[in-house]
Amino acid sequence: MRLRIIILVLALLAVLSVSSGGFLYYFSLKHAALQQAQGHSDRRLELLGRQLNSSLAEHVKPAKALAGIGELRDALGQKDAGSIMESNLMLDNFTRSLNLEVCYLMDRDGVTVASSNRNDYDSFVGKNFSFRPYFIKALSGRPDTYFALGTTSRKRGVYHSHPVYSAQGEDIVGVAVIKASVEQIESMLFVGSEGILLVTDPNGIIFIANRREMRFMLLWSLAPEEIENINASRQFGNGPWLWTGFSSPVKGRVVDRNGREYIHSEMSLEGYPGWRIVHLRSLDEIKRQLADPFIQIAGPVIVVIAAFMAVAVFILYKKALHEIVMRKKAEGKLRISEARYRHIYHKTPVMLHSIDTGANIIRVSDYWLEKMGYERDEVIGRKLTDFYSEESKKYAEEVILPFFFKSGFCKDVPYTYVKKNGETIDILLSCYGVRDNGGRVKISLAVSVDVTEKNQVQKALEKAREKLSSYSMDLEHQVEMRTNELTMVRDQLRRLSGGIMAAHENERRALARELHDHFGQILTALKMDAVWLRKHLPPADKKAGERALRICSLIDDTIGDVREMAFRLRPGVLDDLGLVDALEMLTREFEKRTDISCGFRHGVIPELHDSLATAFYRIAQEAVTNALRHSGATEIMVGLFFVPRGSGSLNRPGPSPEGAGLHRPGPSPGGAGLHRPGPSPEGAGLQRLDSSPEGAVELTVEDNGRGFVPEEKKDSPGLGLTGMKERATLAGGVLDIIAMPGKGCRVVCRVTLENTSKKEPVEP
Repeated sequence: MRLRIIILVLALLAVLSVSSGGFLYYFSLKHAALQQAQGHSDRRLELLGRQLNSSLAEHVKPAKALAGIGELRDALGQKDAGSIMESNLMLDNFTRSLNLEVCYLMDRDGVTVASSNRNDYDSFVGKNFSFRPYFIKALSGRPDTYFALGTTSRKRGVYHSHPVYSAQGEDIVGVAVIKASVEQIESMLFVGSEGILLVTDPNGIIFIANRREMRFMLLWSLAPEEIENINASRQFGNGPWLWTGFSSPVKGRVVDRNGREYIHSEMSLEGYPGWRIVHLRSLDEIKRQLADPFIQIAGPVIVVIAAFMAVAVFILYKKALHEIVMRKKAEGKLRISEARYRHIYHKTPVMLHSIDTGANIIRVSDYWLEKMGYERDEVIGRKLTDFYSEESKKYAEEVILPFFFKSGFCKDVPYTYVKKNGETIDILLSCYGVRDNGGRVKISLAVSVDVTEKNQVQKALEKAREKLSSYSMDLEHQVEMRTNELTMVRDQLRRLSGGIMAAHENERRALARELHDHFGQILTALKMDAVWLRKHLPPADKKAGERALRICSLIDDTIGDVREMAFRLRPGVLDDLGLVDALEMLTREFEKRTDISCGFRHGVIPELHDSLATAFYRIAQEAVTNALRHSGATEIMVGLFFVPRGSGSLNRPGPSPEGAGLHRPGPSPGGAGLHRPGPSPEGAGLQRLDSSPEGAVELTVEDNGRGFVPEEKKDSPGLGLTGMKERATLAGGVLDIIAMPGKGCRVVCRVTLENTSKKEPVEP
């Protein structure tokens, strides 16, 4: 066995020597290659920077020359069609001669007055670019070069601006601008370059790149407020500003979001503060260029030596390997089992502890420590009885512990623990003993269950039960008495409220009849007299004729107002034709008086008692009035349907489950935007049901207004919700209001007819 170990060590030393030599050689070669790549990147950036500065400075002097042309100065001073045309011709000449993207002229307000792209789809003649920094600097007398994305053309460009001075050379009358294409510079200097070449602004936005997909991305991650500043400048459009994923954990190195490393070189762009030229080259690519020749030369030698050593190690270590593998497997299983046991022991949500033969704590679970308020190092090694109350400590030492170490088991032993903060908890302890080879209990595994709350609840329950037993009889008697009194008072209030509403309705009916019959007849007689008087006036008296005509017109208006007042007080159609026609007239008149679309739909309705029909009509009248006054709705739909008993709800359009607005199958032929089914298919009239069918009549009033929270309007007198609910209750039905802020409102009144058939409803 020792010989095998010696041979194995020698073989390992040989392999280690060969590997170390190869590694050191490769490491030194890699270090030299990385330094060479870094130097190449720096030289490439210097050359690129000079070429880029040369390209950018190419149009500085042409911009100055353009600003000195007299035609542009005349166009800014005169602004007539002729001078503008001369200016446009000069701009066209500059654009063609210098192969520019566009040349244009701006006045002092930043408005483009002439441009070489005036006839193109992306022309910006007449548009204001006073927010551009190149305009602001030129207006202050400083020529400027500016990188930006065109707001109209959406093309990248280099803007060269120069102030245009007056004929006297004292005042700045405008700004001449040359825009050169960035694509030309990018294709000449960047495309086809090795690695990643970028030009970034001070915020790290990539403006020029040899990779198209990286344009206008963020080289480094920015804070939200910095991105807001970029959007506010409008220099590069509106984004989105996606992050390339590059970060810089080490100087001279960057890492992308996939963990790939790059050599990072950068230099400032001369004359453009904050702008930088960046070169990134992948380390994987450099290493691959280094590793390929290394593998081709040294690889075969290393493979032969490694193969020889592997065969020798395999032959010498074959038997020992089997033993080592088996031992590692056993040790691994043992560690896994022990780790599982420890994890289960510590993370189980019960109080677990173990003690030795001296009652000293050797292990506790995390829940035990959390419950008692201790740290683990404050508990391990102390006696378990140190955490008991005096009474429990005496009981444990004299009775339980001797019994446990003898029997090896105990169950549900009541103890009192004292926590670190002085509080006490009641527990039930169950314990099992682990024995050694001699059969003696060596350690224990104990479980403590907190029953403090259970004991407190039991005690409180006993006390409450005693009090409840003493008060129950008296409370039942008092409840019965109060219930009878409240029932009597409620019935009295309901009769009183019904009487008041009935008297009110009768008074409205009488007043409407008086207005319509008596006052209307008087006004009709007056109109007849006024017409007679106008016919018999002398033809020469034109003023008297005109006054008589005005009297007739005023009488007609008054008759219309009287009829409308009588209808609002008590529509005669409700008494003569019934509820359906009254609601049809109510919605039609409401739509005439307001700009709100109001529709009515109904099914086949049985004959209703006059008081019930009046209640439905008043609830509908109040609901549409509330929608007009408070909701700001543009559409209102009133519905009246009969629901047979046992059929559930009607299959008709309604609001969504959230109560959000109106549901309509489509616009009506008249273009009102509401769906009105009209009368039943059997004929123009209303189909009658049995005189006393079993079911319910349901009235709905639905709008698409701003909605509200019904709980907040319970005490609001302005909406009339209380009055509608009172009418529904007196009619023997219920009224529900379904509303949400911004989702409209739906008022539903439902009255069961079998209730009204047995007992006539109180007049609402």
